Amino acid sequence: MRVAFPYMGTAPIALQGLLQVLGADVVLPPKPTRETVELGARLAPEMMCIPFKLTLGNMVRSLEAGADVLAYVTGSWSCRFGYYGRLQAQILRDEGYRFRLLELRHDRIPDIVREICALNGGRLSSAVVNSLRAFRVGWLKSTAVDEVESRFRQVMPDAKEPGKCRELQDRMLEEVRAARNTEEMVRVRTSAGCRFAALGRNGRTRVPRVKLVGESFCVVEPFINFDVISRMGEMGVQVEPFLTSHRWLGFHGFRIGKGEVQQMRVLSEPYWRYCVGGEDQNSVGQLLLAAQQGYDGVIHVHPFGCMPGTVVQPTMTKAARDVGIAYLPLSLDEHSSETGILTRLEAFASLLEKRHRRHAV
Repeated sequence: MRVAFPYMGTAPIALQGLLQVLGADVVLPPKPTRETVELGARLAPEMMCIPFKLTLGNMVRSLEAGADVLAYVTGSWSCRFGYYGRLQAQILRDEGYRFRLLELRHDRIPDIVREICALNGGRLSSAVVNSLRAFRVGWLKSTAVDEVESRFRQVMPDAKEPGKCRELQDRMLEEVRAARNTEEMVRVRTSAGCRFAALGRNGRTRVPRVKLVGESFCVVEPFINFDVISRMGEMGVQVEPFLTSHRWLGFHGFRIGKGEVQQMRVLSEPYWRYCVGGEDQNSVGQLLLAAQQGYDGVIHVHPFGCMPGTVVQPTMTKAARDVGIAYLPLSLDEHSSETGILTRLEAFASLLEKRHRRHAV
């Protein structure tokens, strides 16, 4: 069994480790590129969003690399992203590709168990033992990745040499990917703080903080959001996403975080009483929470053509004005210009700096 799954942020590091322990041969597509998006755009319906086109291109690359099973997290939640697995499978089959679709959802657990048993020679006892080992490996790798990324976000804005900070993050993420036992994974996670702290600082006493909110895929995948966390970090602004790859795996895989969803509904109610889909209520709630937590601004990313992300934007503008927090919406698709996005980010960073100086007087 040669398994592939959509590329999304750093989630493939944990997923690859989990599937390898289960006995699967994992086929990872290349990291997203402009060519990947263009490939998906040629096959996708015109008005589908950028996450659909990018993941479709990823799957084509994986099939061309020899994958025979495509695994998707699917479901009937408020965003149509939960249906993309089935739709993409139909498009790919119409194009002549042959493969099996494995849907990872709560009502398909018997199918998942059968696949795991098949990987273990049909022996249920071996499947259970290997499943426990696999989830432990996946969780340890995911927590290690989360710690490395968290330290990177904290240090990058006031790093004396931002390039070295980025290099250290890339090197440590590769160490997590290559780790083969618990000791190696724990060592990377526990050493992250010291290794990033050893980097030189530029002497800034106060760094503006920004919350990154919006559609999940656009928040987690740096290729789509033009690596906004690193770009803003180079400008001296710390960006904290409301969702990371680790939290995405935990929430969608094990339903961790439902209490936070309810909290966002309560916070957003004065401005956005009903959920119309996607991350609309959550985005409003996260903006208001960011203001309460003392953040200086919010960047709101969503795909062009995403109905929930588009219709909630005026409300978020008003809410940001009411609570006195800077707000930058970014609508993203395959035609988005890197130069245009970078110009807007630079202007936003300048605005944050001016607001900080004015409030400091």
